Amino acid sequence: MSILSYVSRRGVRDGLLGGRRFWFLAGSVVWVLRLVRRLATRRPQLVSRESLKSGDVVSIAAVERRSRVR
Repeated sequence: MSILSYVSRRGVRDGLLGGRRFWFLAGSVVWVLRLVRRLATRRPQLVSRESLKSGDVVSIAAVERRSRVR
């Protein structure tokens, strides 16, 4: 079990349900950190969707990104 999971569970159990302010604040901080991390992560972008028939061939190529540094 990770420390964030532990603090999150204690925050709900002892803070929200038990009325302990420290655990409520600690649990709230963990929830905010998880929300920020979730919103900041990149998600894959769908470029194309095609239906394939029997015998069709798929070719996937990666295009190198241009660097922003000059």
